[in-house]
Formats: sequence, C-alpha cells, structure tokens
Amino acid sequence: MNTTPPSAAAAAVTGMSRAAFWLMLRRIAVFAGCVDLIYLVVFFVLGMPVMAIVNVVSLGMYAAAWHLLGQRRNLPAVLLMWTEVLVHAGLCTVLLGWASGVHYFLLVFISAVAVSRAARHATTALAFLLLVYLGLDAATQLIPIRYPLPNEVTTALRWLNITVVFVMFGYTGRYYVQRVAEAEARLREMATTDAMSGLWNRRHFLTLAQGQIERARRDGSAVALVLADIDHFKQVNDRHGHDAGDRVIQHVSGLLHGQLRAGDLLGRWGGEEFILLLPGCDAPGAAQLCERMRAHIARSPCEAGAGMIPVTVSFGVMPMPVDVPFEQAVQQADAALYRAKGAGRNRVVAAAA
Repeated sequence: MNTTPPSAAAAAVTGMSRAAFWLMLRRIAVFAGCVDLIYLVVFFVLGMPVMAIVNVVSLGMYAAAWHLLGQRRNLPAVLLMWTEVLVHAGLCTVLLGWASGVHYFLLVFISAVAVSRAARHATTALAFLLLVYLGLDAATQLIPIRYPLPNEVTTALRWLNITVVFVMFGYTGRYYVQRVAEAEARLREMATTDAMSGLWNRRHFLTLAQGQIERARRDGSAVALVLADIDHFKQVNDRHGHDAGDRVIQHVSGLLHGQLRAGDLLGRWGGEEFILLLPGCDAPGAAQLCERMRAHIARSPCEAGAGMIPVTVSFGVMPMPVDVPFEQAVQQADAALYRAKGAGRNRVVAAAA
C-alpha cells in the first residue's frame, strides 16, 4: 500500500496551496508597484504633482509589503496592500472622477479574497468591498472632481486602467490554474506511487495489472507474474541500520526498473518484496528476463554509509493461464519464490502453469 498516509498527502497539498497564494501575492505586489511607477510618470507629465506623490507613497507601500511577504510576515503585508488599494483607489476616484476607471482596481480584490485561505471571513470582506465600491460611486455623484481632465485623457486613463485590471485578473487566474494542476499531479503521485521506492504502490499496481490481464485474455497472449524478494534483508537492517535498509530498497527498485521492457509493470508489494507483471512473456521468456535482472543486481552492490553492501534477489515466476484468478497466481508465484529461498536464494524458480 501507499506509504504516504492520506493526512500527510492532504497536508502536503494544503502546504502547496498556501505557498502558491503567498507567492502570487508577492508577485502582485511587484506588478502593482510597476503600475504605480507608470502612473507616477503619467501624472508627472500631466503636471499633477499631488497625484504623482500619491503614487510615490503607494510604490513605497508595495515595496514594504513585498519585503514583509519575503519574511513570512503575511498579515501586516496583506493589511498594507489592502490599505494601499482602498485608499489609493478611493482617493484617485474622488479626485479624478468615476470616468477615470481607477475604481476598477478594487475589483481585483474579489479574486484575491475568493482564493485566500480565510474562507470564514470571505463573505464579510466581499460585503465590505461592495459597500466601498457603491460608496465611491455615490461620492462621485455628490463631490465635484478636484482634477478634471480633458475627455481624451480621461478616456486613455480609463482604458489603461481597464487593461491593467484585465492583465491582473488574467495573471491570477492562470497562475492558480497552474498551481491547481501541480497540486492535482502531486496528489495523484502520492495516491499511486510508493514513497520510498518510487514504484507503483500495491493498490495502483493491482488496478493496472487487472487491465493488462484482461487485455491478454482477450488477445490470447501470454502473461507472467513475478514476485521478487531481497535476500537476507533483515540482516542488512540489523548490521547496517534501517537507513541502509531503505537505501537497499531504493537501490534494488532502480535496478529492477532499469531492466523493464515497454509495457511491463513493477510495484512494491510490501517490505522488501516486489511484484512484476510481464505481458507477452511465457514461462521461458519470463524466467530469462528475471535471470537477467538477478545477475544484474548480484553484480551491483549498494553504496550505503561508509561501505558497499552486496545485494541479491530471489524470484518466483508464475506464467498465468487465462482461467487462473489473480490472487491464485500470486500465491503460486509466492510458492515459487519460497522454493527459490529454500534452494539457497539468489536464483529464479518458475511455478508450473
């Protein structure tokens, strides 16, 4: 079975999700700082020093938030970014008018709140954001524009704001799609592979094997089942320690995997035991392939700790007739493996079909 417990797998994926969120927020801080730098130049060219100074302050706030996120001081960084956007967007909307489109930056918070881990506060945060947005709309109807701009400048500024907001929405959406795909792939790997050896775990091997066996039965082709066991593995643990034993399992796993043909299946059956399914192999072919594996492992000692540990493996081979259930084939392969052990180990023994 999979050596990674479900709780550990869930914790790993949760950790990836949190790391992805904070990395995204740090990148947004950089992006927003670059936008403020652009607006600093724009307002300076337009001869609006007050608006330029506002963007200087905003640029400093984003730089501070980026630094805090890098130090894992996430809460003050988030509060700083919230304050910057709310105050900056609100002030610019009132001073330049609703038509400038600065208020669109408040909408970026919708996706940020939706993907954050603080789900219990999301409704409150979104309700607050809506009230601020509606309040700004009402304020611009009552308060005269402090810095009226020519229509063409207002239109250009609004289009620039719309473009920037679209880019930010597109980036955050695409970023999270990629992170979700990576988390799904990681979770799928944890669910199907053995953590120590990197081979298929027992459950997933059985799933894959059933499909291969059904295909072989339909085609009338041969298929062989093999159980392999590391010889004297307990002595390895007793003499060299469990870390060396783990290294031996990884070493043998790599050697076995390196000898597979296309279509062969290899999994960790449990402990120091491995299972192989060899489609298209009759008894002589499977025995020949296992003999090649056995010899390769025997001449490839494992480097662990301060020295080299000699390793050998015994194999039990079972050519599977179409009418033999999988469980029975495993028992017969195990019986052949037992005979290989009894005959002196480091050998291949085939069961009768």
